[in-house]
Amino acid sequence: MANSRKPARSNSAATPLHRDDAGPGGVAAEAGIVVCGAVLAPLRASLDAARSVVSERPLRVAVALSGGLDSMALLDALAQCAALDASIQAFAFHVHHGLAAAANDWLRCCAREAETRGVTFDARHVDVPRNARQGIEGAARAARYTALAGMAEAHGVHLLLTAHHADDQAETVLLQLLRGAGLPGVAAMPALGAMPGQGAGGRMMARPWIGVSRATLQAYAEVRGLTWVDDPSNTDTRHLRNGLRHDVMPALARHVPGYRDTLGRFARHAAQAQGLLDQLAAIDWAAADLGDGRLSRTVVQALDADRVANLLRYWVARVGLPMPSEARLDEWVKQVREAAADASLTLPHGEGVLRLYRGALQWTRVFAADDAPADATLQWRGELEWRLPAWHGRIGFAPAAPGESGIEESILRAHRLVARARGGGERLRLRVDGHSRSLKHWFQAMGVPVWRRQVPVVWLDDRLLFVPHLGLDAAWLAADDAVSPPAASREIQWMLTWHDDAGFGARGG
Repeated sequence: MANSRKPARSNSAATPLHRDDAGPGGVAAEAGIVVCGAVLAPLRASLDAARSVVSERPLRVAVALSGGLDSMALLDALAQCAALDASIQAFAFHVHHGLAAAANDWLRCCAREAETRGVTFDARHVDVPRNARQGIEGAARAARYTALAGMAEAHGVHLLLTAHHADDQAETVLLQLLRGAGLPGVAAMPALGAMPGQGAGGRMMARPWIGVSRATLQAYAEVRGLTWVDDPSNTDTRHLRNGLRHDVMPALARHVPGYRDTLGRFARHAAQAQGLLDQLAAIDWAAADLGDGRLSRTVVQALDADRVANLLRYWVARVGLPMPSEARLDEWVKQVREAAADASLTLPHGEGVLRLYRGALQWTRVFAADDAPADATLQWRGELEWRLPAWHGRIGFAPAAPGESGIEESILRAHRLVARARGGGERLRLRVDGHSRSLKHWFQAMGVPVWRRQVPVVWLDDRLLFVPHLGLDAAWLAADDAVSPPAASREIQWMLTWHDDAGFGARGG
């Protein structure tokens, strides 16, 4: 966690635990009251903001607890608030990354301190790939937030609190500037926003101390006599953030004592500017929207280059991909704006591909040409959904609407359904009075792009029943078919649909 990056106190790697025993007597009483007020007031403001959005009570609030000074201070402050307010239920979540020798000690310390304060504790172990594309730090962050989101879901938590403070914010702004980041980067960390991580489900995350200095939190820890752990890696100045913290920031403070406020204000201005750009992108998106996550090429091409770039950045963020480099974004803008009416484009980026096909721009997942998945079978008993994870999708079953022809229920129940990879040579008839054609013919005729054809073919025993994006074989709709009961029986008829779980807003069909 970011708050595991705090500088060590008289650090000894063999004994990473600290308790400051100065207590209230170590600081003048009035100064201690001021410090506690400076720490507790913004926390209460964050809790009040969450209460104004969440009607359910109690408000379930969790601290992301690394064990460092900052997060231990946040645990202590939240426990005080919860003790005085029955409408708040407090939790502490710890993520064990397995990257440090003392990680087990940190876990035990966090569990003990939460239990001491009567705060419900939970922890998750994560595996961090050391050769990840985004680097070990980025991979650890992604795994951490996914674990935190999982714990929040398990406990029904509404709000996650992190202990990022004004020094963290200033470091982040400078770090992003040195990396050449745009407005989203230098806008840094918002005080309140959506919880990141897979499975977060729209929960909130707050940073109540984003305007509070590290020195204030240190003073609070001294007043309260807190226990915390130090991460020895935070003193390694080979890492750029540590170098800024230990070498650059102290020098900056000597010349510009108010740099934290200045950089924090700059971050807020950048966030406001980015918000206006997002509003403009949303307007352009609405004008170009074809539905199902697709944008009209002609509408996008009518925008000037800067607005196309802004729209593409907005779209990348919307589908959850990393921001492209300036050079890559410029190339996308050039290719999209210059694409001919009948052009197709394939622009890979991370785990996605930006495609232009038949006048529509859309993001899709990278298709992995793995071996064909094994057959999956279902003896249908009225299920509304058949999940097929090997194909990253599912088959939906719904009663046919009035005037719509489907397959009769007795047939579905009497035969085994088989989902099988295309083998070549399959033929489909879409109309009762029509001709059967190859699947390739129908895919081309109905404009189904190549990357959406990697779908299972559904058979009823050994007869083709349904092809995603195309429909039911009309043989099952014919009243004179040898297997079908008379149409006059008026049985419930069922329609099958395909839902793609792997794409960025991909359509069913």
